[in-house]
Amino acid sequence: MEKFQTIKLLSDQTRFNIFSKLLDFDRLCVCEIERLLGIKQANTSKHLKKFKDLDVIEAEREGNTIYYKIKESFLNENEELIRYLLL
Repeated sequence: MEKFQTIKLLSDQTRFNIFSKLLDFDRLCVCEIERLLGIKQANTSKHLKKFKDLDVIEAEREGNTIYYKIKESFLNENEELIRYLLL
């Protein structure tokens, strides 16, 4: 992924907040993201889809629950940018 796409993706405040929470908690389901950020399920899913479309996150199913986490490859490729954004 190009750095420009990453910056554009994270320039949205809600997506940045989701990204920050995924960094903090390693993995979260939609209901946890909703509760942490106070946003609706449909809005959460819309933003998660953008992350998935750009190959930033991956999904893991456990029973009926799907957990989302940031891909290790994305973290490794964007380590400097992530450190800068979280200052």
